[in-house]
Amino acid sequence: MRFPAKGHPFNLLQPLYTTGPLSRAELVEISNLAPSQVTVVIRRAFKAGLIVEAGVAPSNGGRPRSLLQPNPDFAQLIGIDLGRTRIRFMVTDFAGNRLAFKAYPIEAPNHKDDLFGLINQEVRTFRTQYPKVAAIGLSVSGVIDPKAGTMLFWPMIEGWSGTPLRQILEKEHGLPAYVEDSVRAMAIAEHRFGQGRGVRNFVFVCVGMGIGSAIFFDNHLLVGRDGLAGELGHTTVDENGPACGCGNQGCLELYSSATAILNRVRSDIERGVASSLATGFTENEPPLTIEGIVRAAELHDRLAERVLSEAGTHLGTALASVVNLLNPEKVILAGSVPRAAGQLLLGPLLYSLRQRALPPAVKSLPLVVSDLGEESAPLGMILRAREGVLAARCEEIAGRG
Repeated sequence: MRFPAKGHPFNLLQPLYTTGPLSRAELVEISNLAPSQVTVVIRRAFKAGLIVEAGVAPSNGGRPRSLLQPNPDFAQLIGIDLGRTRIRFMVTDFAGNRLAFKAYPIEAPNHKDDLFGLINQEVRTFRTQYPKVAAIGLSVSGVIDPKAGTMLFWPMIEGWSGTPLRQILEKEHGLPAYVEDSVRAMAIAEHRFGQGRGVRNFVFVCVGMGIGSAIFFDNHLLVGRDGLAGELGHTTVDENGPACGCGNQGCLELYSSATAILNRVRSDIERGVASSLATGFTENEPPLTIEGIVRAAELHDRLAERVLSEAGTHLGTALASVVNLLNPEKVILAGSVPRAAGQLLLGPLLYSLRQRALPPAVKSLPLVVSDLGEESAPLGMILRAREGVLAARCEEIAGRG
């Protein structure tokens, strides 16, 4: 979120929320405003309850400088992530300190009424426990129009196209709601707390049941004209490949996602391909998992090794185009596949990336796996909701003249 005037209270206070405790002198330096202007905004922010003192900075021989930070008691926030297999809830105070976290498996994610019933019940329960909740953030692992707060479509999940997510939440709870796709929400958390902290330009790619990506450019999330920037999973890697749920053919998601890997192994076993994974391959056995395939590959099962290698190769091919186009400072991977597979995926990925990307762009490019867990998407939505609440309050401050 950006405001055009550099002296707008939001632009001055935002560094306290994204960087951490800062002194008044540091805010003057960052904002390039006159100390008197900073003093006026800080006074109004204190009166509004947005910030509090946070001790003093270490002295370098001069007068001790008091530090300012977000007021944790100003409000509470709820973050929700609706994935393909799990739904996650988080509550924090206004400084981002976690107050509660819950996660549930989803067996039938196409039943909107049931899911919204669960979401609304949990929100009501949390609001009873935490009466200062000021906003709700919801991320969904589909294609979102964040401005309208609407689900555009959810590949492989029928019946969600056009669902007015924001309208449903705001009507039910009477609170401002913010909607984003899950991968962007994860990237927001990564930028604040994870591998993206302090990195101005990076690409974030989540490889789970589907594949999504997010782009941070000059410290801001790049969303594109219609909010569709970052749909890496629906870029073509085989123009003659099978049809995808998005309407395209040969999408990366059909080759490198967890769903694709599981389907490929299952299909090859059913065709008679030799594999240790075929032992007990019946409906009565535990289901095939990414972790099980990785364990088989670590024991040199040829089918498991090949499928993971091919998934990494396709992913590297797609990332080469991204690296050539954007020249990022870092590529961050997340999701169940890179987390479980490690070098079995990253080795082929890096080889393919280095073969296809321009050598100067990839020569010293860090490619890392996120160490944030399943809390990252709801946490990212809390950060998004907090930004919205802060912006609204700062508008009130700015209007005081």
